[in-house]
Amino acid sequence: MRATETLRYLIGPLELIHEQAGPRLLRLTRLGVFALWIFKLLLDPLWRLAEMPREMFQPVGMLNLFPASVLESLFQPGGLTLLLGATLFVLALGLTNRAFPVVATLAAILLTIYSSVIRSFGPAVHTDIVLLLAVYVLAGFAWADFFQAKLEHKRESPASWSSYPLITIVSLLCLSYMLVGFNRMVAGGIHVFTGDTMEVWAIDASLRGYYFNTNIGWHVPEWPLVALMLKLGLPGVTILEMIAPLCLAWPHFRWVFIPVMLSFHLLSLVFMNIFFFDDMLVYLLLIDWSRRFPALSARGH
Repeated sequence: MRATETLRYLIGPLELIHEQAGPRLLRLTRLGVFALWIFKLLLDPLWRLAEMPREMFQPVGMLNLFPASVLESLFQPGGLTLLLGATLFVLALGLTNRAFPVVATLAAILLTIYSSVIRSFGPAVHTDIVLLLAVYVLAGFAWADFFQAKLEHKRESPASWSSYPLITIVSLLCLSYMLVGFNRMVAGGIHVFTGDTMEVWAIDASLRGYYFNTNIGWHVPEWPLVALMLKLGLPGVTILEMIAPLCLAWPHFRWVFIPVMLSFHLLSLVFMNIFFFDDMLVYLLLIDWSRRFPALSARGH
């Protein structure tokens, strides 16, 4: 009996994250997701893609649905600037929370086109996938709330429904980490953890260059202790990634996952020039705010 009580004490409570969330927390989440996209797009000189050799262009996603004449117009400086401006305008409308189902749907379409444009010139990156999926989730649940309110002849949906999109976004965040972890384990095999994988990745990322360039990664082979730290840290990070869905219902695990993965992303910035700042900000949803602040819960509505 004592062993069971001790185990329960160490494990702590098991409770679904955001199950008590109310409309205020959902509105703050909408504001945060759309504001973060605005910040990302303001940093992106999208029109410079018109200077890229057209041989590099391989349409992906929604771009395959466009006629050749539309693509030709789109990949002019004016066309790319128009796409960027229209997307920023729609995202700004989303901050007002008015006609949100329509605005969020337009934002999802434009952001998908934007992401397809970028990925048509190179390999896919996963730094903004969760943030894009978050817009899909917010749009989908906004329409669900709209139609449910119409069917029940109410002005708005029950406050308790606000938890559904928040739980879904956290689920997608955890799923993205789990898939990355399993892919690394399955595709790379044991050699990923026993060889010089981290040194190779650091050098390769430094030579390629990204938006955030620290020019430090290519020094990793010169620093044995740093190389050892990166090598020893990779298995632990991979394990945390594979069991990331535990964040959905185990608060104690979240307080291990958050600092470890934040440190991992900061080290990725320093040594690999890859900055997952959007995922890091989505980590705010790994905190169950409604349990700490009654005003953000369904009861406080």
